[in-house]
Amino acid sequence: MGLVLAELRDDQKAKLQAKYDGEVKAAAEKAVIEARAKGDDTPPAAPPKIEPPKFDVSEVLKACAKHETTLELECKEWCEVVDKTKIDELLRAAKDESLMLRATALNEEWPTPRLENEQFKAAKLFRKSLMQAERPKPPAIHASSKDGVNADILAAACLVSGGYGNGQRESSGGKPVKPEDHFKPEVLEAAHRRFRRGLGLQELLLEAAWANGFQGRSFRHDPEAVMRFAFNPIQAGGFSTVAISGILSNVANKFLLEGFFMVEQVWRTISAIRPVNDFKTVTSYRLTGDIQYRKVAAAGEIQHGTLGEESYTNKAETYARILGITRQDVVNDDLGAITTVPRMLGRGSGLKINDVFWTEFLDNSSFFTAARGNYTSGAATNLSIDSLTATELLFMDLKDADSKPIGHMPSILLTPTALSATAAALFKSTEIRDGGATAKYPTQNPHTGKFQPQVSRYLGNSSYTGYSITAFYLLCSPAEVPVIETCFLYGQEAPTIETTDADFNTLGIQMRGYHDFGVTKQDYRGAVKSKGAA
Repeated sequence: MGLVLAELRDDQKAKLQAKYDGEVKAAAEKAVIEARAKGDDTPPAAPPKIEPPKFDVSEVLKACAKHETTLELECKEWCEVVDKTKIDELLRAAKDESLMLRATALNEEWPTPRLENEQFKAAKLFRKSLMQAERPKPPAIHASSKDGVNADILAAACLVSGGYGNGQRESSGGKPVKPEDHFKPEVLEAAHRRFRRGLGLQELLLEAAWANGFQGRSFRHDPEAVMRFAFNPIQAGGFSTVAISGILSNVANKFLLEGFFMVEQVWRTISAIRPVNDFKTVTSYRLTGDIQYRKVAAAGEIQHGTLGEESYTNKAETYARILGITRQDVVNDDLGAITTVPRMLGRGSGLKINDVFWTEFLDNSSFFTAARGNYTSGAATNLSIDSLTATELLFMDLKDADSKPIGHMPSILLTPTALSATAAALFKSTEIRDGGATAKYPTQNPHTGKFQPQVSRYLGNSSYTGYSITAFYLLCSPAEVPVIETCFLYGQEAPTIETTDADFNTLGIQMRGYHDFGVTKQDYRGAVKSKGAA
């Protein structure tokens, strides 16, 4: 089965022995049945026996010396960080434990694998005593693992140690995010008590490796083995209680959302949102036709109307990126790597959706036209009370496919950054005055509170075809007449991140983020554009 006998615990060996005995017994019974069927009553040969490991004094002494050295190193490391005055006391305790194990092993003639297994158990208890010496004894923590640590506690400790939240919000204008949004109070309390000094990346990987059967004492003595056990529980015979890939992905997805919502979200306010179930092109239909009621003649006959339709399409595509946590980050115990990398992946997704959205929106020279009645230009169209009034009138004069007024009112004023102050003044000010000597001016602003200003940095960005620092748009709510639509696979509006160990030829951890979405302009009757210049 590809297992190493010396790395297995006694209970795992017993299970494997029972499985082997059962298979041997079944094979023997099958052989007897087949022999009888052939008329041969000769009993089958006895199955081979597994010889137990032999006692070897020299190997036992080597294992004891190695165990004693490891304990001494860990004592010195602990004292360097916590309390240097206790080093002699702890070294004596480590020496006594090693001597006791060596005496028992020699007296009872333990084979080397059994000794190493007992040393591993004793080392875990010794390490536990070191931790209890460092901090006051906490109340009992109800957790799934025997050491009081489970996947939720580790994930919560990662969030706290990584500074999750720190004033960031879950979306534009949303409430601040914090660890309490994702974990119960008892889990956060357990994480604080267990990792009150913070959780390092190496400690996180060690906790997962130990839960998956790793028997080493520290990360730096065998970092490759720690990574192997943390990410591949099969190395320990499948007795896994902590899935490090799941923990890292869980934590990373929360930091990914922070990065995703750090970028501009104006596109959400002007776009219809639609879930799709696959990557095929989807089509939306808007019914049209001759449906206006007509006067019924004296004979009482009602005339038939006609129905037609207009169609709009959209299609989700996949966008993705891979970033890595290097072996140096892991060796340097940089927990910030698993917070910074997903934030960057989240920001990358947010930048991409903005890039795709505004590229589609600004490429609108044939979408907003004078012939369609949703475009105006000229020196008098620069953003002001008069030009806004004229643009509103243009919107209200829009007609549906049957040449009837559309019946919707604009509610959003979309501008580039250069017009943000003017848009805010038109929305908030109750009075606009002109200081000219002979100029007339209104004493009231007719547009106060009428059009919610939305300012996008992309409208005036020269990197995009169709950009302008003078043009502005009046749009109705996307729930009424969608000018543009964004579709998401399975309705997943935020990106997803997955974590695994790196490829065989790369040392480290890989994180990949992906997002499935599509953007397409829809009904031109939902907005009007003012060039804002001649």
